[in-house]
Amino acid sequence: MFRAVSRRTSAHAATLLQSQRQSLTRSIYTNTRPTPHPRTSNAKPLITPYITGTRHLSTAEKIRRKYREASKGIWRKNPILLPLAIVSIVGGAISFAYISYVELTRVAPQYHKFPAPVADALRTAVYFTEIDLNPPKALQAYKEALRIAAELGVHPFSDEVLGIKIQVAMMLEKAGLVKPAIDVLERTKSETLVWIENGRAMEGAQVGGTVNGVSKPAPAPASAPAKIAPENIQINTDVMQETEEDLKAQAEYEIRQRDKALKKVIGIQMKLGELYASDHIQEDKKAEEAQVAAVELCLKEMHRRQRLGLPVGSSGSGSEADGEAWLNLTEIATALADLANTYVAKERFELAMPLYLRALDLIRNAEGDTPSCKQVVLLNDVATAMVGHAQLPVKSQPQQPVAVDQTIEAARQWAQKAIDVAAYIKPPVRDEECDVTCVVATYNLGELAELQKKPQIAKQRYIEAKSLADGIGYEEGSLMANEALKRLGGK
Repeated sequence: MFRAVSRRTSAHAATLLQSQRQSLTRSIYTNTRPTPHPRTSNAKPLITPYITGTRHLSTAEKIRRKYREASKGIWRKNPILLPLAIVSIVGGAISFAYISYVELTRVAPQYHKFPAPVADALRTAVYFTEIDLNPPKALQAYKEALRIAAELGVHPFSDEVLGIKIQVAMMLEKAGLVKPAIDVLERTKSETLVWIENGRAMEGAQVGGTVNGVSKPAPAPASAPAKIAPENIQINTDVMQETEEDLKAQAEYEIRQRDKALKKVIGIQMKLGELYASDHIQEDKKAEEAQVAAVELCLKEMHRRQRLGLPVGSSGSGSEADGEAWLNLTEIATALADLANTYVAKERFELAMPLYLRALDLIRNAEGDTPSCKQVVLLNDVATAMVGHAQLPVKSQPQQPVAVDQTIEAARQWAQKAIDVAAYIKPPVRDEECDVTCVVATYNLGELAELQKKPQIAKQRYIEAKSLADGIGYEEGSLMANEALKRLGGK
């Protein structure tokens, strides 16, 4: 019974499956047959999908497309002009960037203390000084800057105005007009000294004197008080206090400005010495007088500051923002050493040695426990002056031979001290100046040994000097050592 039912169910399922296959076959055949179209039809043709979806190009895309079209073959058509054009554009951009950098970092800071109209005139003057040297146009621009500064109320002896006048002299010197440059510096120096002396005379004439360089107000004269009704007394304490502070600030400014002006006067004197001794003028006497005047101003100001209790090598009234109003110890020592060098060149060693010793003392006070090559140079300068003094013709004095021996021994100790101090100095403080000075000091030791009748020691020193000179490439020192060795060999 179950077997018969199963056969009937299987037959029925097979019949259904066959009918479904035939239906599916007809459906696929029907859907895949092409549909015939009438030969004549008023219907519009179909439009392809990619045409209906077209979008408009943006401006940037149009520019890029035109750029691509224009750049096709440009390297082949312009193999030389195109690289030159690119290099020119890049070079122009770099030059513009460099000029802007120089303007912001070097040029602009030089004019930020000047009013804008003065700065504009100075830019013109500097252009005709540094870029296109034209003395008449530069001088006219400098005069215009000074005139505008006077109209705007700039202090006539301020750093800015004195700096302009010194720049005029530098421009004239650069143009080869040394005599007019000297005239400008001489006139500037004289006017500034008169103003400084008059100001300090007025400062010292006050009854109250000075305390730390600031004038004290003179006390009011003793007199019987007038009888005034209290209701008639009206005092504005705020206005009085403000006025008093303004007067005090003005007095301090004048004192500080006189210190700065004197510092510039000393620099002018040293520059005058250089110009008088130049090949254009060749007036050694005036050069020496200018250097002596600079040293005398330094020493006079040092004594004045000691008397007033002010720092000898710096300003007691200046601020860090303004810099030191007065010369520091190193600058004073430089002025002394320059005059001493002048005396050595003229073989006036007895005048040079005190100046070298004073300069050395100032440098030691300034540097403390950290010596520099300046000390080495001054130590050797003392030895050089002593050697020169010992080689002068012996005068007819009974005690002269003893004095010469003592001088030679002292010079030997100074030269050896210079070498010892140089050995103590290490890089980066140690520089070429130390190396050259060591060569000269060693050579001086050889000369001193010759004067002491010690040829073997002298020869050893000359060999050491030559070796040191060859090591640093100091040709002059090597030649001097060779000549000395030949001289010893010929004896």
